[in-house]
Amino acid sequence: MNLLHFADCHFDEKNHDEIELCMDSMIQEVRTRQIDAIICSGDVTNSQYLGADTKSAKTIARQFRELSDIAPVAVVTGTFSHDGNLPEILQYVSGKFPVHVSSKPEQIVLVYNNIEGFFWRTKPEGFDEPKLVVTQIPPPTKEHWKNRQDIETDNNNIAQAMGAIFSGFGQMASKYENVPHILNGHFTVAGAKISENQLLPGSDITIGTETLSMAMAELILLGHIHYNQSFDIPGGAKAFYSGSVFRKDFGERDTAKGFYIHRLDDNCTTQGNKSTFIETPTREMAQVDYNLMEDHVLLREGLTGYIIADVFRALGDKAIEGAWIKLTFKLWMDEVRNINQSEIKRLLEAAGAARVVLEIERVRRENSRDEEIIKAVTLVEKVTTLANHRSQPLPEGLEEMLEIVETRNVHDLVEYAKGRMETPMAWTKKEMDADIIELKEQPELSTKEEEYGVA
Repeated sequence: MNLLHFADCHFDEKNHDEIELCMDSMIQEVRTRQIDAIICSGDVTNSQYLGADTKSAKTIARQFRELSDIAPVAVVTGTFSHDGNLPEILQYVSGKFPVHVSSKPEQIVLVYNNIEGFFWRTKPEGFDEPKLVVTQIPPPTKEHWKNRQDIETDNNNIAQAMGAIFSGFGQMASKYENVPHILNGHFTVAGAKISENQLLPGSDITIGTETLSMAMAELILLGHIHYNQSFDIPGGAKAFYSGSVFRKDFGERDTAKGFYIHRLDDNCTTQGNKSTFIETPTREMAQVDYNLMEDHVLLREGLTGYIIADVFRALGDKAIEGAWIKLTFKLWMDEVRNINQSEIKRLLEAAGAARVVLEIERVRRENSRDEEIIKAVTLVEKVTTLANHRSQPLPEGLEEMLEIVETRNVHDLVEYAKGRMETPMAWTKKEMDADIIELKEQPELSTKEEEYGVA
């Protein structure tokens, strides 16, 4: 038996064309294969308030009708803020085969009979021939349990309650001999990797692999986590997150997007199962980060000329046509004007980029400057630090003069200054030492002579 497994479409108007492209690519691929059942693991939409007259709603209806022309479809609703109860309407867009949507935990059985053909049932009739058992588990949130007097809302007690639910469904499925049993869910499994920018709801419940094993399913197919991955479940089963079908943001730039084809062993053994991940043609993304507080030369030499080369290097062998490009800059606030943002965007868009995002972190010099100057020990270090913050070179000889000022006593400095009122100042310690010795050897002036400045 061959299963198509996908999840996290996140249809919305902003990304409609990209999602439609990736989903159409998936449908075209599975039409060339023998698919016996289709499993969707939630988050069909990005918002429960998606309007019925939107492009996205019409595309969802069309694509699920096309999917149900290929094989029977089983769907679990996803995160409530995304799906809400919207996916339930998919039951009414069925094509050749039925679409079943579960908004609460339940177990359904794909059966076949000569009258109705293939059909989903919660309780097979006597003349039905079971083909596949699917345990459907929508998101188990803390909100779901808050009114249950026998269950506290902490994770441990909820996890135990979920274990009891899984165990019960496992016992129910065991009565169907030689019929494969899979679990279709939308939740977080302990230890799963998440994409860089994916935010999980605070009401999420994390389920451990030991708890999952209580379902006694040969295959566990999941949604919710956008990073496609698989891991072992105690008892020999495997769990799969298909990930999202398209790249939603730059946090997913290095993650492959697509869907799984799972081939179940005819003897219902986990060892004989085979899973293949197939990528969708989602947009390429690249990000380049510049710390211009450390690399002053790059800003002075002309940053724009380097950016194009850096972007192509970040893309590697991927094409820039249609790609999303993100550039981040960290620099002093007063140097932001040196970045020609409009020219950078123009050049990248002319090269084929579909979207260019520039993020600039502006750092006030006072904050960093004051802190670093305070940490500096010597006068030379303090002045040098200030010059670096201003990107200005120190005048020749200034460091040595500062050292003289800091290391000589007040009397020597005063005598030196008095002796040089009408002559050029010494610029080296050696010259100053000689001048101080010369001044000390001269006869002292009388009080009257000092008063009138007469030698």
